Amino acid sequence: MAGNCSWEAHATSRNKMCPGLSEAPELYSRGFLTIEQIAMLPPPAVMNYIFLLLCLCGLVGNGLVLWFFGFSIKRTPFSTYFLHLASADSAYLFSKALFSLLNAGAFLGTFADFVRSVSRVVGLCAFVGGVSLLPAISTERSVSVIFPAWYWRRRPKRLSAVVCALLWLLSLLVTGIHNYFCVFLGHADSGAACRHMDIALGIILFLVFCPLMVLPCLALILHVECRARRRQRSAKLNHVVLAMVSVFLVSSIYLGIDWFLFWVFQIPAPFPEYVTDLCICINSSAKPMVYFLAGRDKSQRLWEPLRVVFQRALRDGAELGEAAGGTPNTVTMEMQCPSGNAS
Repeated sequence: MAGNCSWEAHATSRNKMCPGLSEAPELYSRGFLTIEQIAMLPPPAVMNYIFLLLCLCGLVGNGLVLWFFGFSIKRTPFSTYFLHLASADSAYLFSKALFSLLNAGAFLGTFADFVRSVSRVVGLCAFVGGVSLLPAISTERSVSVIFPAWYWRRRPKRLSAVVCALLWLLSLLVTGIHNYFCVFLGHADSGAACRHMDIALGIILFLVFCPLMVLPCLALILHVECRARRRQRSAKLNHVVLAMVSVFLVSSIYLGIDWFLFWVFQIPAPFPEYVTDLCICINSSAKPMVYFLAGRDKSQRLWEPLRVVFQRALRDGAELGEAAGGTPNTVTMEMQCPSGNAS
């Protein structure tokens, strides 16, 4: 995002530093950093190793999610979303780990710069793809809880797969246009277009995706907690969806503040780039822990197979008021749903 310095190793120096003052006006016009950030000290070298450790832990967790949700657990509509979400998080963590490894080793040269550029493109595409999946998950879960009979009887086959494919195409399109104007066009004429693309990207992330993921969650909470005729225990899947949206909102607040202050009020970003990147890495690495905590059964033995824990996290319980009204609950409808609908 704009307003942050990328702190890379330059070919003429092995020190990690921001571009010089002579480059500041052109980079500022393209929205890459602020004039005030030119004089800031570079991030601590230990941050590269922190990123590496965090990314490796996140890759292991998301790799387990990919394995269990993809091969060991029966496919359901929501496991398809979680599978694509784990793929997006894995791609972002891998690109960030590769970028941090190059910076930690102070690798220079044309090939290293090319790898850094590719890592940025892949990381941005994965981040946008992961964020775009959260509104789809929260919306579909809210609809399945509030209107279970209508949802499971009229739900198109392979809806989850189609939605995920469309969201990936959207992320590729947004990333391609953004990088075309901000990276591949290296002349000064692209400055205004790059600024507009950064503004548009922030609008998509914070003013479109965030409300689309928060409003269905609020409707879900109101339906389950406030409009219930009978007090029942909420489904674990509800906890998973609400926890994932909450983790994203908390971890992305720094990025949102940076974007809002810089583009709306022209105030320099108060947080260095490595702080916002650290929050995004935490968001990508935390989802496997959310599945584990939601699926863990305290009444069972201490050690359970991860497959059982992850499968329990997808458990869909009878929602409040459904039993009294005679409406088929989500568990029954999901068990009766053909396997083609779960794709």
